[in-house]
Amino acid sequence: MDDLNKRETRIYSTSFKRKVIEEYLNTGVAKIYLIKKYGIRSKGGFQKWMRDLGYTDIYRKEGYLHPNSIPTLSPKKEKSSPAKEQSQDSRIRELERLLEDEQLRSEAYSRMIDIAERDYKISIRKKPNTK
Repeated sequence: MDDLNKRETRIYSTSFKRKVIEEYLNTGVAKIYLIKKYGIRSKGGFQKWMRDLGYTDIYRKEGYLHPNSIPTLSPKKEKSSPAKEQSQDSRIRELERLLEDEQLRSEAYSRMIDIAERDYKISIRKKPNTK
């Protein structure tokens, strides 16, 4: 095997990993930006670091909500621990972000329909008086 095909294996310290992950979570910048900024070779390594060090990716896009992931309200009032409150806060932030994404998607679809109706002069939206 020649030297061009060999990849140098880098071992990153736990403190370095935490620093990069916390910068990502606190600033919300794209992971790819941090990977390039710090010269991290593996894109998938970043996500693995988060799992291994116990971090939750609050910015991760999961697509649509699954029925099991929607929080339910229970009539019982439980005493909540700080860890549970933090988990609930991160879940609320995640749901708010997903809602904002869906609102943007809806607005984009509406604009695309408006442009198509204007440019191609075809009626796409259902008129209110049709049956």
